[in-house]
Amino acid sequence: MSAPATHQVTVKPDEREIAPPSRSPRGRRPRDILSRASLALPAAIIIVPLLVIIVVQGLQLVTHGENLLRPGSADRFVGFDNVLRAFSDPTLFGSIRVTLIYVFVGVGIEMVLGVAVALALHGRVPGKGILRALILIPMVLTPVVAGLMWRLLLDPTSGFINWFLDTVGIGGHAFLADPATALGTVILVEVWQNTPFVVIIVLAGLESLDPSPFEAAQVDGATGLRLLRHITLPLLVPVLSIVILLRVIDAVKTFAIINTMTKGGPGTSTLAISNYVYRIGFETFDIGYATTVGVLVSLAVLVILFPTTTRLMGLRVRKVRG
Repeated sequence: MSAPATHQVTVKPDEREIAPPSRSPRGRRPRDILSRASLALPAAIIIVPLLVIIVVQGLQLVTHGENLLRPGSADRFVGFDNVLRAFSDPTLFGSIRVTLIYVFVGVGIEMVLGVAVALALHGRVPGKGILRALILIPMVLTPVVAGLMWRLLLDPTSGFINWFLDTVGIGGHAFLADPATALGTVILVEVWQNTPFVVIIVLAGLESLDPSPFEAAQVDGATGLRLLRHITLPLLVPVLSIVILLRVIDAVKTFAIINTMTKGGPGTSTLAISNYVYRIGFETFDIGYATTVGVLVSLAVLVILFPTTTRLMGLRVRKVRG
């Protein structure tokens, strides 16, 4: 009679006994809050008092009809008259339209060109280091210098661009004096100066991408545009979102390029919001109304951009944690 079969039983130790002790989220939360607060406290000590002073002073100017050409006007309380005046100001709405065109067209072209140039420089290009250095030149120039330089180049009588157009038989044109071409010309200068910023950030994003998805896609036969569409661009979405946000914020505040090239003219064809506020405050010296326009526009931009910024920051945090 054969011996009964024996079965070896392996007993696993209780995982709860060997697992490292962990802290509950509730126990960790107060410490995280304190650490974050300690990091933000030095900046808050400086920023919050200044912000309170600016807000109080701004509200005072909004509700008073201060005009530097009228002695004693700073003490004249006007309530919300400046606000009502802003909502019925056709020049203000015209400057908003100019600013929106400037932002959407300019930032759109910058993103397309910036991504294209970054993708080209990310590949194997002869003299890549020299090209990267040359691309930075427009961004290094201040907007005032860039605006003055292009105004001289576009001068209808002595500018190089009109001389070149005459030489090739096209004929010169007063680009900055024609309402039909002035805004487009200023936008092109904006694109010329700020596209390098997009190139640098996108290029840094490309170089930080994990190569494993690309290797897996290439094994499956993906190349060229398919690789760009299905792998590269989706992985760059957080970077592109931040770049768009930064460029939109900067473009909304544009002032120096327009002021040095056209001063908002001819007429109001290139009059952006910042230039209009400057014109009200420092040409007509209507400080109360200039402050009102600035406050209203700032609030509108804040309401529009704050949810977008919060969402993008959350996307970045999830990307890092994930």
